[in-house]
This record gives sequence, structure tokens and C-alpha cells, in this order.
Amino acid sequence: MIMIIGITCTVVFVFVSASIFTPHMRDGLWIKRVINKLHKPFGNLLAVLILLHLVLSLKLFYQRPFVVYVLGFLMFICAALAKSTKAFFKDANKGMLIHKLSALAMALLLVAHVTICIASFNQYKANVAAISIETLDVTSMPDGDYSGECDVGYIYAKVDVSVSDGIIENIELIEHRNERGAAGEGVIDEILAKQSVEVDAISGATNSGRVIMKAVENALSGG
Repeated sequence: MIMIIGITCTVVFVFVSASIFTPHMRDGLWIKRVINKLHKPFGNLLAVLILLHLVLSLKLFYQRPFVVYVLGFLMFICAALAKSTKAFFKDANKGMLIHKLSALAMALLLVAHVTICIASFNQYKANVAAISIETLDVTSMPDGDYSGECDVGYIYAKVDVSVSDGIIENIELIEHRNERGAAGEGVIDEILAKQSVEVDAISGATNSGRVIMKAVENALSGG
């Protein structure tokens, strides 16, 4: 849902920005009439969508680069400023100048926002791909409770692992930050059943499963 709203914001912004071309279009052209007529309502819609996208994405605050939220907030400020120029500036020419500058600033912020999001997602995929699960001999481990974590950016897991008489008795998932990977928590039962960190990840939540496995391995290996 969050991604869909973000993509919608981009599409609406492109449509709203199309008004810069209308002065160069032939009078009476239907596309010119449509763009001019929808410029204001779509501008209002854009401001609402940006705010909604920002609010909904707050639950992912610790899973995204902080600068993404700063850029999102600045985009909303630009959208709000562009929509309120008539109220704040009595001079029509000055108001139109601020309106255009706000739109330009929002375009630059949007490009930066999308670029950073793509870069962070690619880094996340690289972090997941780099996860390697090592074979551990639990039978020789001293009794006790061990803590471990694994953070790949979009997904984070922290666990407490209890070992007694060379057996993994319990794994407590202290924290698991994910988007749609809650099913990956099923790997905990697999680890306990097989007494091995190397188990099959849960279908549909492979990345979350691997992050949890790595957190367990880090706990047992002191990593």
C-alpha cells in the first residue's frame, strides 16, 4: 500500500507538472483543456497523497534512511506552499513565481527521494544475498542464554537463545522489524526441531527467515 501511494504521488505530480507545457499548446486542444482543468484538484490531491504516504511510512522509520523522511517532509512543504501562494501573496506575479519555484523544488526533491529509495533497496538486497549460514556444533556449547541480532536495512531481527546440555532449548524473538515477512518467524520452530541453524526458509518470507537464522547463528557464535 505504501509503495502504491508513493508511485501514485509520482504519477499525479507528473500530470500536475504538465501544465508548464500548456502555454505552448494550440488553443482549443482537448488535452490542454483537460490539463488546465485538473491542475488545481490534482494539486490538492498531490498534497494529500504526499502527507498520507509520509504518515503511513512512519511505521518503517527504523527500516529506511532518515534522509528519505526529510525529503518527504520537504516535498509536502513545497506542495502546501505551491497551493497557498494566492493566500500569502497578493501580487499575482510574485505568487506565480513562488508557485513555480515550489514545483521545481518538489521535482528535485522527488528525484532525490526516488534515487535514495532505489539505492537503499539495492543495498538491502545485496545485504541479504551476502548472508551465509555457518554450521555450528551446539553440543559442546556451555549452558546459558545467548543474544544475537542481524540487520540488513529493511529487515532486522534480535533473538535470545537458551542452550542446555548441548541442546537449543528455546529461541525468543525479541524484535523482528519487517514489512510482510512475519511468516519468516516459522524458522524458529524449524531450528528447534532440527537443532540446526541451517534450515529451509519459509516460502514467501525467505529474507526474513534468513535474517532470523543469521541472528540465531550470531547469538550462538558470538558474532
